[in-house]
Amino acid sequence: MDTILQSLGPDRVVLDLGCGGGSFQYASYKCKIIGIDVRLDAKTLFSDGSRVGFIGANSHALPLPARSIDFAVCNHSLEHVAELDGTLTELARVLKPDGLLWISVPNGFGLDDHLYRFLYAGGGHVNRFSYSSLKDAVEKKTGMTLLQSNRLTSSFIYCKRAPDSAWAYLPRRLKILQTLGLVGPFAAFQLNAISRLLDRVLHTHLSQYGWGFLFGRPDTKMNISLPSYFNVCVGCGCGNAAATLKPLAYRRWAMCFYRCPRCNDVNLLFDPPAGFD
Repeated sequence: MDTILQSLGPDRVVLDLGCGGGSFQYASYKCKIIGIDVRLDAKTLFSDGSRVGFIGANSHALPLPARSIDFAVCNHSLEHVAELDGTLTELARVLKPDGLLWISVPNGFGLDDHLYRFLYAGGGHVNRFSYSSLKDAVEKKTGMTLLQSNRLTSSFIYCKRAPDSAWAYLPRRLKILQTLGLVGPFAAFQLNAISRLLDRVLHTHLSQYGWGFLFGRPDTKMNISLPSYFNVCVGCGCGNAAATLKPLAYRRWAMCFYRCPRCNDVNLLFDPPAGFD
C-alpha cells in the first residue's frame, strides 16, 4: 500500500473508507485524501489545508461522483460494515476505470480476531472473513480481480492498557482484566513473542492477523510486490523487514531485541519463516 501511495502525485485522489482519525500516515504522501467514516471526531482528524478532507457518511452511500477516485483504501474497516454488498458496489462506482482498491481484514476464524472479540465484547466486528470469502465477495460486486495479496501479522496492540479517558466505554470483562493486570503492555509483549515462537517451532499461524488484498481491473499491470512482515512492533503496529532491523547489543535469555524505527519501542527480533520478510 505504501508503495502505491508514494507513487501518487498531487493530482491523484485517495479515498480512506472507514478512516477514523486516519488509517495511514497522511503526512507522508503528496496525493489528495478524502477520509470517510460514519462518525468523525474533529479532535483526532489530520489537517493539511485543502489536500486532506473528511466527510461523515455511510459506506454504502458515498457522497462522491462516479469515477472520481484513483485509489480506495479500506484498512481494517470492512469487518465493521453491515452493508457489505452496498459498500462494495459503491467502491466500484467511485473508482476510476484504472483505479486500485486496497483492503485489509482480519482472519475471522483465527486467534487474533477471537481474542479481540472476547476482550471488546465483539468490538464492532460484524463480518467474519476467510481469504476466499473476501476475495469472492469483492470480485463479484466490483468486477475487479485480485492482483496481489499478503499476510498480516498481529502486534496484539489492542491488549495494551486502554487510556483512562476511554474507561467508561470499555466492556466490563476488559475492565476486570485490566484491573487485575492481565491486560497491558507486558501482556501484549508476551502474546507477540509467544505466538511467534510457536509459529517458528510448530509451524502454526497464531501470530497472523489476516490479509491485505490489492484489487484492480483484469488488465492492470503491477510492478510491485506486497511484502509480508513477521516482525511487527507491539508499540505502534508497524511491520518491518527483518533484514532492515539492527539487533540491539544486549541479549536476554538467548533472545535478540530491536528498536522499532518508527516509535523506538523495544521488541523481540525473530528470523522470519518462509514467505515472510
